[in-house]
Order: sequence, then structure tokens, then C-alpha cells
Amino acid sequence: MALFSVVIPVFKSTKSLGMIVSELNAINAEKGFQFEIIFVNDSPFFLDTGVFLERLKKKYNNIKVLTLRKNQGQHIATLVGLSQASGDYIITMDDDLQHPVQEIPKMINAMHSNSHTEGIFAIPNYRERKHSLWRSAGSYVFKKIDLIFLDKPKGLVLSSFRIMTKDLASATVNSYNAMPAVSSLMLNCSNNLKNIKVEHNSREFGKTNYTFPKLMTLAINGILYYSSLPLRILGVIGIIGFLGSMLFIFSIVIRKLMIDIDFPGYASTVSLISFFGGLNLFAFGIIGEYLIRIIREQQKPKLADLVK
Repeated sequence: MALFSVVIPVFKSTKSLGMIVSELNAINAEKGFQFEIIFVNDSPFFLDTGVFLERLKKKYNNIKVLTLRKNQGQHIATLVGLSQASGDYIITMDDDLQHPVQEIPKMINAMHSNSHTEGIFAIPNYRERKHSLWRSAGSYVFKKIDLIFLDKPKGLVLSSFRIMTKDLASATVNSYNAMPAVSSLMLNCSNNLKNIKVEHNSREFGKTNYTFPKLMTLAINGILYYSSLPLRILGVIGIIGFLGSMLFIFSIVIRKLMIDIDFPGYASTVSLISFFGGLNLFAFGIIGEYLIRIIREQQKPKLADLVK
């Protein structure tokens, strides 16, 4: 029987955790799935969470608690959980009950229905999302950013409610960087990803920790860490600027020789400014190309992770 590891990053949560465990164990009893529940405590300074997790660990024998030394953020916490998961398949979900536990069997069945699929992102219908208006608008913008900058397949929507094979989880962990985004790492490792539609619940406890500035930071990190397109654009601008400056200098020289410019020193001054301005833009383009190769080197996967 396959083992399913459920990785849940935890930040200042208590009440919702007991409900998640109860629902997972109910599915275990009803469907016969074997779950390993991994809570990654990303709020070690919040004593209530630590105490509650230890209580759950003592009560249930299928719970593993990992406590980080300091707050690292959801994505690092998720990667820590992935690295410690022993299941044949790994499921990740949030700790706020907006990801319905009862939809997990649907995700498992979807994985089993296609042997080529390595990962599935479970998403709600857009109209059924229970996020605030600004959060939904932000999500729409981030989807467009992913499509343009991350070379994401058209139609694929990323989500923190996902299931993946053990091999893909291992490849994802091995390719992480200083500012990781788990879904983006999965995109870098595999094209065998798809979506399924699931329900989406309202948040029952507390409020979201993703403020607008945090979401903007995530978007910027996604562009800078997982895409070389901004550097490519800078390189193209540099080359165009340099060629344009050469043409402008040529035209100034022609005018000086053929028409005679009335202002003394105009031709030499403008030519020097154009030349060095264009040279600077060209240098930026060259530097950008070197940085692209550094990024590619940093993102280089292990050879063993390239084979399914």
C-alpha cells in the first residue's frame, strides 16, 4: 500500500491543526489510505503552537513534528517537510482549512489515473475562491507574471495545494535556492504537471499572513530567481542603444563634413557622449549575459534528477 505524506507548514495555528488531523484520519479509516502527517512549525517563538503540536504528536502515531530554529517562511518550511517525507507521494497544503481535506482523495485518484503525471496543483473555480478582492486581483496578476517570466505552460495554474511523486519532491528539494518558491521549482524540474478543480473553503481561524507587500516580494523574487527575461531585455536594449549611438555619431560626422555645423565643438561633444552612452548600454548587455549564465549554473539540476 502506498504511503502518502501530508506536509503542512504551520505559522501560529492551533485549532485548525486538530481538525486537519481528525479529517485525515477519518479518510484513512474510510478509504484505506495511509497518511504520514508532517507539521513544520515555522513559528517556534509562538508557544501555543509548539505545545499543541506536541500534544497531537503524543496522541497520534502517524504525526511527525519538525520545528525550525527561526521563522523562515512558508516555502522553506515546505521544502524542509518535503526533505523529511518518506511517502511514495507527497501532498502539501496550508494550515488554515481553506484547502479542504476531503478533496485529497480526488487528488490521489487523479495522480493514479495518469502514470505520466508527476505533480498536480489543486485549484478552485475562480468564482468560488474565498479570498478577499485584492488578494484575488493579486493572484490574477501573479498568474500573468508566471506565464510571461517563468515559461509556465499556458493554462496551468500554480497552487500550494498540490500532490507530487517522491522523485519530483526530491528533485525540487535538490534545486532550491536562497529565496525558493516551491511551485516554481517544480516547474523547473518537470513538465508533467496538471490542474484539477477542487472546492475552496473560507478561512475559519485568524487572518492571512500574506499582506500585499509580502505578495509583491514573492512576485519580484519569482521574476529575479526563476527568469532571465529581464536580463535578456536589458541586453537587447544595450545592443540597440549601442548601434543607435553609432548611427547617430555617423550622422553627426556626415553633417559636419557635408553641411558644416555652426556650433564649435558640437560634433565632438555629441559624438563622445553618444559613444560612451552606447558603450555603457552595451556593457550592461554583456554583464547581463554573464549573469544569465550564473543563474543557469545556480539552477543546474543533479543529473539523477533529470530522469523520471
